[in-house]
Order: sequence, then structure tokens, then C-alpha cells
Amino acid sequence: MCASDIISILHKASGQYVSGEYLSKCLGITRTAVWKRIGVLKKEGYNIEASTRKGYRLVSPDLPYGKAAIQQHLNTRLFGRSMEFFREIDSTNNYLKRLANEGAAEGTVVVADCQIQGRGRLGRGWVSEPGQGIWMSVLTRPCLHPNDVQIFTLAASAAVCNALDAFGISGMGIKWPNDIMINGKKVCGILTELAAEAERVLWVVTGIGINVNQLSFPTEIESIATSLRLNAGSQDVLDRSRLAAMILNELEIIYNKFIESGAEIIIDNWKRWNITLGKRVRLVFKGESLEATAYDILSDGRLVAIKDDGTKLEAVSGEISLREV
Repeated sequence: MCASDIISILHKASGQYVSGEYLSKCLGITRTAVWKRIGVLKKEGYNIEASTRKGYRLVSPDLPYGKAAIQQHLNTRLFGRSMEFFREIDSTNNYLKRLANEGAAEGTVVVADCQIQGRGRLGRGWVSEPGQGIWMSVLTRPCLHPNDVQIFTLAASAAVCNALDAFGISGMGIKWPNDIMINGKKVCGILTELAAEAERVLWVVTGIGINVNQLSFPTEIESIATSLRLNAGSQDVLDRSRLAAMILNELEIIYNKFIESGAEIIIDNWKRWNITLGKRVRLVFKGESLEATAYDILSDGRLVAIKDDGTKLEAVSGEISLREV
């Protein structure tokens, strides 16, 4: 008996419960054997809910999401080959930072179906509900000065856009430094955190949060948030496992080229998708609001903006809030 037979039966039930007794009779195995195979399927990333009275059902019946389901789509040498997957976690960044301090290898990835303390830049919360998005973090150990880590935020946003393009999504763009937008609403955010000593980076954890399958959002953010599914031209559930792998594939390509040749590859990729340069922006810096025109990106990821009097400003993402005028 193949575990796929169980998935086939649960899938046909369209999210309704199927009793263990029914599965046992259909497959000619004991209910204990059914329970064991359900456990295997859960480990493979299938979101199966069990009820003592009702039986089993696929919570997300169309597509599996988990370590095995993601890794089968990887083309990487390093990124995602070591991976931990959680149905629920406080924060993938928090967990991976702990692993990094314990000596986890470069390329280690942590993925969760749900985060209960998801967050974005500047400590802002991020809604990370189960079955809806990609919430993952990637560990790197580059030989960099701490001041140069900003470039990793740009690398991640460019890699996500490259992957979305290959996935068939259109209309996305990056608002400096790392907000990925579709039709004026945010679909993805990047959070980069690091540990360093003196002049050397010890590790960088890059967190990526993407709204994938949501069809609605809480009232307080519905005017500023969107999902890939809402912009895909179809109501079909999107394959998070394949997309997560595609992002890791793209991120490793950009990272390796950066290590070999420097920041130019990242800047070029970022500029391909940028929707900031050439725009009038308002920089909110330490409580002071300044209007300027976004002009360029430096090799370390800083934004160059020009005020109306010709004065050039250089902004670091952690210090400012950027709004289009």
C-alpha cells in the first residue's frame, strides 16, 4: 500500500473528515497502520488534521508543504540542504539565530507554516497564519564588515522577484530597500539580522515573509497588503513548496556571484525590479521629514537621494522610513 492512496482518498473528500475505519477498509490494513502512515505523510509536509471522533482530513488538500516537499525542488548545493520545518514557531529568524550561535552550517534554512511572533523591519508585526504564506529564514556566514550587511537585504528581495517571475507572477517591484509590492500593496518583506565582533561578521540571518494564498486580510492592513494568489489571475491554491525552493535556488545563485565578484550582481538584479529610483520620496529620519528624489543605490545598499537644493543624502534602511510623495 502506498501512502499516496491515503492522500488520494483524503483529497477526494475535499477537506472533510474521513474515518480511520473507512481508510482501513479501503486499503486493507489495520487502523494502527493507517495512523502510522498518516504520521509519515505529516513528516513529508502534508497538513493532515486528526480528530479522535471524526478521523483525518487534509487542511490544505491541494499541495503538500514541508521539508521533503520543498527539497525535492531544490537545485542548490548549499541553501536548504540542511533544513528544519515547523508547523508553528515563534519566529523563524529567532530560531535560526539560536542555531547560528550554536554553530549551524552556512545555508541552513528554517521554514514554518505559521509564526506566532512574525515581525518585519523596525520591529513591526507580520501576520503569518498557517497555510497562507512562506515564512523562512536563511543562514549565511560571509566574510564581511558589519557595515556592509545591508546588501543582503537587497540580494534577498532581488532573488524573490527573480523567483516570482519564473513562477509566473507579474507586476511586482521592490520599494527600497526590501518591500516587494504588487499594485501598490505589500506582498513580501525581508528582515536581515546579524552577529558580529569587531570588524567581522559572524553570521547573517535573512528572513523572508511572503503572502501567498490569502484571499483576504484583517481590516487594519487590507488597504496595504496583498497576496500572490490575489494577483495570479486564478483562484487556484499556489504551490508554496515549489516557490520556496525557487527562491532558495535564486538566492544561492546571487550569493555565490556576490562572494566571487562583489556587490555589482546584487545591485544589477535589484535595479531590474526597483520601483523607487527616479521617484519623489519622503524620508522620515529620526523624526524629521525630508522630501527628495531617489537617485541611486551604492555598492553597500545605501540609497542616494537628491534634495531640491541639490544636496545629496545617503540613507541606510535601518535608520529611515521611506514613503512615496
